[in-house]
Amino acid sequence: MTRFIFPYGIRFQEDGKLDIFPAAEFSVLGKRGQGIRAMFHLDSGATTSILPLSDASVLEIVLDRGKTITVRGFSGEEVVGYKRVISISLNDTRIRIPAIFVAADVPRILGREGVFPKFAVLFDEAKRQTGFFDSHKERKLIDSVLKF
Repeated sequence: MTRFIFPYGIRFQEDGKLDIFPAAEFSVLGKRGQGIRAMFHLDSGATTSILPLSDASVLEIVLDRGKTITVRGFSGEEVVGYKRVISISLNDTRIRIPAIFVAADVPRILGREGVFPKFAVLFDEAKRQTGFFDSHKERKLIDSVLKF
């Protein structure tokens, strides 16, 4: 069985209050297979994952300044970014996902593309944790939970 359980993340908001959010920690791999451990805000409403532009330089990912994409979040604010396919890993599980590197002060966002086809994702608000279940290896369990 391939299961990964993550506790929700915690951060301070500008008003001093705590923000608790679904989170997952992955390694983001660079050009030479070396990477950085990164905490992602898990956003099932986001199609594509978002990373800060500074991650690209740390990972030695060259961004072509001529090919940009405009990203608009739920706030409606537009941000210019650079879309690339990157590799992320969780223990021995490695997947390639599209990601957009943006020059804005944003948290790392893990979107659905590339991630949700590989994993069934369970948000457990009561226990404040997120579960990732391999959608192929855990098919019987997933089907039993989703039976009506």
